[in-house]
Amino acid sequence: MTDAPAELCNCTALRQTARHVTRLYDDALEPVGIGVNQYAVLSRLDKFGPTAIQPLAQALVMDRSTLGHLVRPLEQRRLVSLTVSEQDRRSRLLVLTAEGRALLARARPLWAEAQSRFETTFGAAVASDLRSVLKRVASVDFKTKAARHAREGAGS
Repeated sequence: MTDAPAELCNCTALRQTARHVTRLYDDALEPVGIGVNQYAVLSRLDKFGPTAIQPLAQALVMDRSTLGHLVRPLEQRRLVSLTVSEQDRRSRLLVLTAEGRALLARARPLWAEAQSRFETTFGAAVASDLRSVLKRVASVDFKTKAARHAREGAGS
């Protein structure tokens, strides 16, 4: 079925591609027992430090409940912990633990190998261009664009 015409639906094409590429990274990270989505959580916490759930979910472009499903196993393994914010006692911060840092150190070369396989297959320039386009797609507020388009179309 690889000779089938390109998918007409942008969403379907993106989801199929995302599942395929996710498998590449998940397979690479299997020796440390995390998937690429959990790797992204750990890596983000390592880079930016303790973070509240909502801003972390927004940064990872996912909803809070999806993030919660990813975080629970990480908490159970003591890779992350939830703590009370010192600035706002009502707020909870997700913190990377020493165990999480150690696992991340073991995971980084595995992630880098998957990254290298992708870039070797498509070329570093194409991979960089693809990330740029995907970042633009992820940053668009389609509700705002659709509303503006509807208003502009209604006026014609």
